[in-house]
Amino acid sequence: MINIRHARLDEKYKIYQWLSLSDTTIMHMGKPNFPESPIPNWVKFQEDFEDFYFQKDGREKGSVMIITLDNEEIGCLCYARFHLQHGRAELDIWLKAKKYCGHGYGTDALEKMMEYLKSNININKFLIRPSKKNIPAIKSYQKAGFSNANAKKAVIKEYLLPEYLEEYADGDYGFENTTVMIRE
Repeated sequence: MINIRHARLDEKYKIYQWLSLSDTTIMHMGKPNFPESPIPNWVKFQEDFEDFYFQKDGREKGSVMIITLDNEEIGCLCYARFHLQHGRAELDIWLKAKKYCGHGYGTDALEKMMEYLKSNININKFLIRPSKKNIPAIKSYQKAGFSNANAKKAVIKEYLLPEYLEEYADGDYGFENTTVMIRE
């Protein structure tokens, strides 16, 4: 059974390892398939995932959550809100090993996170921005109820706060390489 829980600050390094040093890393970042999204080193990861993501008092802005399968940690989810309009969250997910991919665990975890965000933080609109090349992720997000945004630029403007448009509009892969997906 899939469950999720908020990650703690003392778990930050293992989450970095799952993102940047696992056998799933090449499935969503780095050369040769994703040169526009380089694999972060530990310093860059710490810049991108500030401590508030791991602290209770930061959950209004965002949080990293651990995914468990029958009490075994298998990956994590992240939501960010600090750069978005009210009632919206941007989501991300990565699993710590390929053996957990393709079983629906990520889809189930996303469902649980969205349920949590609706119930606890009053979020009802969700954005996720995978690479166009990451077909397995896109299919998983579609199973979780996400649909491709037809007017990507309009959706980005609707979701992001104006002061963050320049910094965050392109997503992790650059605007041309990104699939903008929403669930409302």
